[in-house]
Amino acid sequence: IFRALRLITRVEVMRNLVTALFSVMPRMAAIGLLLFLIFYIFAVMFTSLFKTLYRQDLTEWDYFGRLDATFFTLFQIMTLDEWSAVAREVMLTYAWAWAPFVAFVIISGFVVVNLIIAVICDAISALHDDARANLYGQQLDSDSEGDGGDGAAGGSPRSGGGARGGRHGHGNAELDASEAAKEQVDSLEKQIDDLLLVQQQSMRALENLTREVEKAREADSGESQIGERRTFLLKG
Repeated sequence: IFRALRLITRVEVMRNLVTALFSVMPRMAAIGLLLFLIFYIFAVMFTSLFKTLYRQDLTEWDYFGRLDATFFTLFQIMTLDEWSAVAREVMLTYAWAWAPFVAFVIISGFVVVNLIIAVICDAISALHDDARANLYGQQLDSDSEGDGGDGAAGGSPRSGGGARGGRHGHGNAELDASEAAKEQVDSLEKQIDDLLLVQQQSMRALENLTREVEKAREADSGESQIGERRTFLLKG
C-alpha cells in the first residue's frame, strides 16, 4: 500500500508541497514545542482546579482526574470538538470556569494553529518565488546566448544594430518570462484551490457519515428499548 507514495515523486505539485513542508520542519518543531508548553501549563492548572468533579459525580466523564486525561481533554478543546459542552458541564459547579476555557481556546485553537498555517503558506510562497526566479534566470541565459551568437555573426560594422536588436530582444524576453511566471503562479494557485475544495468536500462527507452513524445508533437503541418493554410485558 505504501507504493502509492511514489505518486509524490511523479506529480510535480505534490512533490513541491512535500518539499515545502520539509523545508519548514525546524520552525514547525519550534511551534510544536511552544504548543506542548502551553498544553502542560493548562493541564496542570485544569487538573489542580477541577480534578475532584468526577469523584463528586458532578461531571459525566473524568475530564480532569489525571494529567494524561487532562491532556486528552485539552486536545479535544483545541480541535473545538464539543468543547462548549465540557465547559458548561464544569460551569454548573464553578461559574467562573469559562475564563480558563476561553483563554485556552484563543491561545491554542486560534493563535498557535493559525501560526502553523502561516508557516506552511510562507513556505509555499517561497517555493513559488524560487520557481519564478529559476524560470526568469533560464530565460535570460538563453536570450544572452542568442544575442552573443548574433553579434559574432554580424561582425563589427553592424555592432550598433546588433546591440539595439539585443536590447529589444532582451526587453521582449523579460516580458515573456514575466508572463510565463505569472501563468505558472496562477496554475499553482488554482491547484491549491482545488486541493482545498477537495478537503472541504471530504470534511462534509465525514460529517454526513457521522450523522448517519448517530442516527443508526439512536435507531438501534430505540429498537432495543422496545424489545425490552415487550419482554417485560410478556413476563408480566
